[in-house]
Amino acid sequence: MCVSNEPCRLKEEKSAVLAQSTFRRFYLIGRTLDRAGKLGNPVPARRGKRESKAYRQEAGMQREIHGGNVYGREVRLDFSVNINPLGMPQGVRQAITEYTAWDETYPDIECTDLRRAIAQKEGIAPEQILCGNGASELLMAVVRAAAPEKCAIAAPSFSGYERAVRAAGAEPVFYELSHDTGFGYETVCDRLSKMTVQMLFLCNPNNPTGNTIPEQILTEILQFCASKKIRVVADECFLRFHPHYEKMSCKRFLKQYPNLLIVNAFTKFYAMAGLRLGYLMTGDLSLLHAVAQQLPEWNVSSIAQRAGISALQDTEYEKRTRQLIEKERRYLIQEFLKMGCTVFPSEADYITFRLPQEKTGFLLKERLLEGKILIRSCANYRNMPPDCYRIAVKQHADNEELVRQVWRILIQ
Repeated sequence: MCVSNEPCRLKEEKSAVLAQSTFRRFYLIGRTLDRAGKLGNPVPARRGKRESKAYRQEAGMQREIHGGNVYGREVRLDFSVNINPLGMPQGVRQAITEYTAWDETYPDIECTDLRRAIAQKEGIAPEQILCGNGASELLMAVVRAAAPEKCAIAAPSFSGYERAVRAAGAEPVFYELSHDTGFGYETVCDRLSKMTVQMLFLCNPNNPTGNTIPEQILTEILQFCASKKIRVVADECFLRFHPHYEKMSCKRFLKQYPNLLIVNAFTKFYAMAGLRLGYLMTGDLSLLHAVAQQLPEWNVSSIAQRAGISALQDTEYEKRTRQLIEKERRYLIQEFLKMGCTVFPSEADYITFRLPQEKTGFLLKERLLEGKILIRSCANYRNMPPDCYRIAVKQHADNEELVRQVWRILIQ
């Protein structure tokens, strides 16, 4: 109940503005743009031919095992999930606290202010951006909207691509990256020339290995896919940790390749995993609106939107993060090499290593859990050698503790 008429009037005006925005959003996402830029007919949500029953039977609708699964177990150091060891920026924490007053109001369904902030940060137009409840939601929506029959996925890479493809009723086609080249993408175009696919997933840097795609190879892939009308979905969720993000990101190719879509998120770099916030960038506005139709209403909370805007403004946080990751990643690589492990090249905030041959079959994850330290086993990644583990780069004291415990376990 309002004590005076003024607060009530302001609240009613705010609700009216949001209602108008909501109507505009529904009008746009219910229709697509043709090649001339005109609004066309609504695009029906695609129900995959092979989707529902076959996928549920095969997967049993079980959740994939990822890092960060600390629930139901006692963990004092979590190296299994690759989020910024600095934690959320202080400005983000403050924004979350201050914006709780908006909890009773529906979020801006268009994420207008957030898209403007992202556009300014990335150097593209707000109209080329769609926000989502994390990158995983956007991956699902992209495959449903594009409706490919077959999708090419590197092995190893993030398992969420396969889940999104199968959930949409499409067929994943895997191409194995070579161990000898450090799981590089040198042979991708040759492999694609022998496939019939309509979509390609690129993980840059790759997860779990951490290696990035050189510019020459990336350009060759984009040119090849454009000539074959293959949509390219570039996952850059870990790329902002790279000191040369602006030069490495595919966003500079958006104008040249309308078949390119880029997925990014606030989860890793800004340590906002619990808030769930990601975004999609593409020059194909027709497809962007079709993807929006696959998303639920108000999928990005008001708090997440304000937190995202605040995060993007903290340039000093970015600088400190990159300096810390580069220094501590180098330390971890050196220490695990001393142990006789094979360490794969990485430019991300994590490294993946393989135990020495004499330790084949050694259950390192289980032994570390006895000391309440959690690392990520790579056993459920396709095309990964046995006895591989991925660890996050954390603060130096935590990294030293992990190294000390692994040394102790391996020499026993």
